[in-house]
Amino acid sequence: MLTLAFDASTPVVTVALACVDDEDKGREILTEASISSRGASEALLPAVDAVLELAGERLDSVGRILVGVGPGTFTGIRIAVSTARAVALGSGIPLSVNSTLAALAAPALLGGPRKTGVLAVLDARRHQVFAQRFSNKIEVGEVFCTRPEDLSIDGGHLLVGDGALRYRETLSTLGYIPPDDSPLHRVTALGHLISADLHPVDPSRVVPFYVREPDAEVRRDLNPWSRA
Repeated sequence: MLTLAFDASTPVVTVALACVDDEDKGREILTEASISSRGASEALLPAVDAVLELAGERLDSVGRILVGVGPGTFTGIRIAVSTARAVALGSGIPLSVNSTLAALAAPALLGGPRKTGVLAVLDARRHQVFAQRFSNKIEVGEVFCTRPEDLSIDGGHLLVGDGALRYRETLSTLGYIPPDDSPLHRVTALGHLISADLHPVDPSRVVPFYVREPDAEVRRDLNPWSRA
């Protein structure tokens, strides 16, 4: 089945098209594109069009949509989820969802199971990180949203993600952090295709996984118009 996957939970918008065999779990990546952009609203749909065009396919040939629902940046998640829901509802294409942290951890887990697993760490701004531990593609810990110095996890992990890079000095006590230019630090649509179970969900029930209150809500009391 032709599967279109995308994620905009980080500053990098990522899209991939793959041929997925649901019987043996085989997943052949046809095309993939990642665009560094602070405007997911402007980058996501052009990236989808580009990936389909490169593969010589049209949207009506896609049999499944897979979207990353976070955690990550509030605006990026909202745009990705709303786009996925709109396309699924408008076209009737089945929709699946996946955690952005699972997608981040997936490529690092391909090398085989590690004794203490992989720690996926995303920069959450406000001097915080989103983090979760994985072992052999399975979530084995809760999703943390905390200051990096307060991350309470035993050491020995492989740490990946832009949060691990930003707070390298603080988080290096928890395990090994690959060099800054390692592709393991990027969330990719390929990672979603590797880690998602692709079970279809009702588009109306697909919601962003924010973990914490959005910045706009935190600052609402500072806006005089919100008190009207």
